[in-house]
Order: sequence, then C-alpha cells, then structure tokens
Amino acid sequence: MRKLLLIAPLILVGCAKVSDYQNKCEQIYPRLTDMANCLDRSIKNDSRMSSASQPKLYVLAAKYLGQGVDNGNISDAQARMELQNLYVNMQRQESMDEQSRSAAIQQGLLNAQAISTMQSIQQQANRPTYVPPVRLQNNNLTTTCDSYGNQTTCHSY
Repeated sequence: MRKLLLIAPLILVGCAKVSDYQNKCEQIYPRLTDMANCLDRSIKNDSRMSSASQPKLYVLAAKYLGQGVDNGNISDAQARMELQNLYVNMQRQESMDEQSRSAAIQQGLLNAQAISTMQSIQQQANRPTYVPPVRLQNNNLTTTCDSYGNQTTCHSY
C-alpha cells in the first residue's frame, strides 16, 4: 500500500492537466471563445478528464466567459482573470481534497498497525505460562502448587 502511495504521484506526472491543454489552445487561438472551444475538444479527447466534473465545469466557465466577451458584457482581460481565479480555486480545492485523502490513508494505515499490535498483545496475554511446582514444608504438612496460565492448583499432604 505504501509503495502505491509513493508511485501514484509519478504516474500522475505523465498525465496532462487542464492548464496544459489551455496553454496549448491559447497559443493557437487568441480569442477566448475559440480557446474555450479548443479546450473543450481537448478535454473530451482525454478519457481521464472527460468523465471528471472539475474539467467540465472549467470548460463551461471558459465558454460562458468567452460569450460574455463576444457580446461585450465583459472585457477580455476581466474574463481571463475570472477564468484564472476559477482555475486557482479549483487547484486549491483539489489540493485540499488530496491532502484529506492522504491523511485518511495514513490514518487507515495507523489504525491497521494499532489493530495488529493489539492482536499481538492479546495473543501474548492468552499464552499460558508454566510455573514449576512449589513445595512448602511446615512441620508435618507439605503443600505442592502447580500453576498453568492463570490457574493454580495446590495439594497439601
């Protein structure tokens, strides 16, 4: 399990991010609407992102802001700033979610270790201990005691 946690970031490094697609589309299309349509196509062609809600929301926001620019309701700079703010907030939320998942996994590992330790202690406690017989002599009385585990049996003669 720990190996998987160490390898997962390396696997994700090879995956494209929304910002990678956006940078590529911005180089090709200077208009925000055209860039948003390019970004939409790129996201839809990425099987990992096409089913995720965050990239879809981002593309919809980019299209909405692009239409606002085309209709003269918002300046291009203002729309790009809004889109960038949305991206930063989404990244921040994703980071917090990842930290929560990581903490939950670590807590699960600690819980499993605690359970294992408690089971080991329980097994040690249930293991019988042998105490050799004890002979006591008092005048004519001899007592012999045998202990096994938490039971002791004594005989006097």
